[in-house]
Amino acid sequence: MGRVKRPSLFKDEQTTKSKLKAIGDALVSGTLDAGMEAILQQQPEDIVVERKPKYLQVTDKRLKKLGVIDLKPYFAKSDKRVIKPDGGWYIRVPIKRPARKMSRRMYEQLRAIDIKPDEKRTVISDYLYDRRRQSDATLLNYEPKSNNIEKKRVGKVRHVYTAYRTVSDKSPANSWIVNRKLITAEKGASKTFIKNVDRLMKWKMKNGWN
Repeated sequence: MGRVKRPSLFKDEQTTKSKLKAIGDALVSGTLDAGMEAILQQQPEDIVVERKPKYLQVTDKRLKKLGVIDLKPYFAKSDKRVIKPDGGWYIRVPIKRPARKMSRRMYEQLRAIDIKPDEKRTVISDYLYDRRRQSDATLLNYEPKSNNIEKKRVGKVRHVYTAYRTVSDKSPANSWIVNRKLITAEKGASKTFIKNVDRLMKWKMKNGWN
């Protein structure tokens, strides 16, 4: 295999550690949006893990070019981690949920909860993932365990909604993958590519992401 040219994000160990940490912090502070933008700007898809079979390397690289990215490695470098006594870690991640992106029944549930100005309340909603789209590559799919969403009243009439999920060293390999919905026949993914994505996920679940 020829020498692979890596982008600046991966040019040396210290640079990699520093930028991954910064992205991990942005993922938490910016409720995912700022961190995702930073990841895409750095183009981490060029990194290659040589011990993977060649066809899995190709599949992995293609996924990242499509923007199907695992966020867990970035959280793992964040200074916002809480370190557990056993050496593990976790972060509680806020995720903004605009009302326009909620299902009708979820919006109606939250709207029925009356709160005072500057007050906030945590609601358990069975409808939080109503609009969560799945991949045809079944091993990419994951159903979050937390159904908590916070409703906060800002001023007289405005409300802000924030869902919270926890990521940790124990989180499953497919639990923090974004844009999995792009890997479907409807979006143009071939049957072979979908099968290879499942094979890649099976490999990563067994061997780890590095």
